Amino acid sequence: MGQPEQETIITEVTRLTEELLQWAKAHPNCTLRELEEHVQEWKTRTGTRLLEAAVATQGTGMRAEGTCSCRGQWMSQGYRERQVMTSQGVIRVKRAYFTCERCGQGFFPLALRSAGMGGEREWNQAWKQIFQAA
Repeated sequence: MGQPEQETIITEVTRLTEELLQWAKAHPNCTLRELEEHVQEWKTRTGTRLLEAAVATQGTGMRAEGTCSCRGQWMSQGYRERQVMTSQGVIRVKRAYFTCERCGQGFFPLALRSAGMGGEREWNQAWKQIFQAA
């Protein structure tokens, strides 16, 4: 992550924090529940933004190693933006996407590495359990 991007995130988190504290000050008679709801909203907004930025530092997965299970070669299809459900909420990530020249199977190699997966079978399993289609 470059310095300008990092500064933008810090500025955004600072702004959201100030908004939360200003709201709390402007509502001295609010309930604990209302405060909790606003803090949860802050956590969601800042958490997803920080996670997106952290994931972006991992790169976009520029190459596919090996071959498909059908023995076909992986062909780059460029980059695609995806939405991924995480513990912080839905985040957007940009990843290289490859398809097999032989059978058409597609995959995101960096997603495999990030999920600790290595093969097509593991990817399909991870796909069902972790990722949601954009």
